[in-house]
Amino acid sequence: MALELQELLGDCPETGLELLAGSDGLSHRITWVHVLESTMLSDYLGGDELILTTGVALHDDADLLSYVRALYAKGVAGVAIDTGHYIAEIPETVTTFCEEHAFPLFAIPRDVPFESIVRPLCRRLIDEETHDRMIGEAFRNAVSFPERQELYISALSEFHFEIEWRYAVIVVRIDDFVEDPYRRIDMVNETIKKYLRKRIRFSATYGEWEQIVAVVHCENPEELRNVGQGVLDVVQRALRGPETASIGVGKLTQSIRCICKSHRQAESILKLHARGKLNDRINFFDDLGAYRVLLGVEDPEISQEYYRQVLGPLVEYDRENDSDLTDVLRSYLDHNGSVKDTAENLFVHRNTVNYKIAKAGQILCMDLSSLDDRLQIMLGYMLMDMM
Repeated sequence: MALELQELLGDCPETGLELLAGSDGLSHRITWVHVLESTMLSDYLGGDELILTTGVALHDDADLLSYVRALYAKGVAGVAIDTGHYIAEIPETVTTFCEEHAFPLFAIPRDVPFESIVRPLCRRLIDEETHDRMIGEAFRNAVSFPERQELYISALSEFHFEIEWRYAVIVVRIDDFVEDPYRRIDMVNETIKKYLRKRIRFSATYGEWEQIVAVVHCENPEELRNVGQGVLDVVQRALRGPETASIGVGKLTQSIRCICKSHRQAESILKLHARGKLNDRINFFDDLGAYRVLLGVEDPEISQEYYRQVLGPLVEYDRENDSDLTDVLRSYLDHNGSVKDTAENLFVHRNTVNYKIAKAGQILCMDLSSLDDRLQIMLGYMLMDMM
């Protein structure tokens, strides 16, 4: 969650700010309030701030217009100008620019001290930041302890997250950090959070080791796909040097109580990506084909038991004999049972492939010419990919 400029000012009527232009931009999200007298310092702005100025460093109307243009270019949420001291009246060129660009412009009356503006606004923003952390922790509990609803239901309801809404989990994993991973995770997390604030009304993020978890409320899979693609775009722009990112997007849930399932799906997607089974930088649960069925198995013991029964003997044989029958059989099945293609893929002779495939079938007690047996083995490999 984040505050829109209009909401923030509505919560703090004592500021006395008078809107002169740019009312269409009052829906801008705001992160902080700064006093800035010179655009020479604008490089320190991160965007989405409300800027206050006395105009002491501005010499004429052209300087003021240039100043406002520079702030707009930096992506700030709005500007409030002190009137009556250094700037007697805000020129029409400035109000026209702000109106045309939906850039909120406020006048600060002469008798209103900056302290009475900055203090209540910043206090309200700090309260909102505290709320963001509480929401993030509540969703973390929903993921980690789904059965303990007292740890998240009441907290999320307090912040107007409806229990029966649909939610999805987006997990972003970053590799090859250019500096301290904790610092980079925090920075990318803020980038994602800023994007989600602008794109979607109800969302939350929190950082984990090498990962960022985002929970978003979307009405339908198409909206979720658009949000996920947007997350990928902002993350890609935030990466530095050799850093890479992969994103897994779980299925939309039926309620807050099911968020742990969407998180598990997103994590499984990242495992599949790390093992080379998925190639795209972002992958959605709805696009996983047969993996969707396997990921939908509620009891993990069922999947593990199937894997042990079908592939376990072959994996154990390879372990005891330092052989590669498991990999050879996987390649053989991936190449539709073609010995020629398997041999070329593994850079071995066809006779070697024939021998190893026959040996694998013998160990597994399966007929590798049978479609049913092949299907069982492929399911075993797919389960292995997910473990």
